[in-house]
Amino acid sequence: MRKIIPMQNTNTLIRAVQQNNRRAQRELYERFAPRLLSVCHWYIKDFEFAQDAMSRAFLKIFNSIAEFKGTEEKALYSWMRKIAVNECLDFLRSKMAKNSFNYLEDMHEQIAMPDLSQLTEKELENILNILPTGCRIVFVLYVLEDMKHHEIAEKLGISVGTSKSQLAYAKNILKTNLSKETLYAQ
Repeated sequence: MRKIIPMQNTNTLIRAVQQNNRRAQRELYERFAPRLLSVCHWYIKDFEFAQDAMSRAFLKIFNSIAEFKGTEEKALYSWMRKIAVNECLDFLRSKMAKNSFNYLEDMHEQIAMPDLSQLTEKELENILNILPTGCRIVFVLYVLEDMKHHEIAEKLGISVGTSKSQLAYAKNILKTNLSKETLYAQ
């Protein structure tokens, strides 16, 4: 395999990718694939499905790179991350369509939000991993991505009520588990 000589800056790389330069496409992939795979694996716990989602995201990235108008690496990564997250959500939406989550429709959203501010990133990841997939996705979109229930419902192809009940269920699980961890830590 040939060694790739990195392009001088992100703007040069973006412009070369927009011109369908294969070397630039490979460099873009090698530069961002690990981070995007990590994002996909966060949403989709099965590593092979996460890799598939990342691959589909890169296809969309290469097909729509002409639409990207930024020049900074941070803006490029944000744009690419959004595409990858949407790819993951599409996968999860299709998976959730098969496994309806309406059984939580009647739960109330009145459960208090557990305090997550004292947790390290690794502790937060471990706690969120105990949530069922649907609850975790709704919780992440609502709390960490700051989306509204109607946006989540539209993105995942579920009802607003299901989004609310999934969030309530996630809060309840987190509250219970955080209480247990607090008790065990003492």
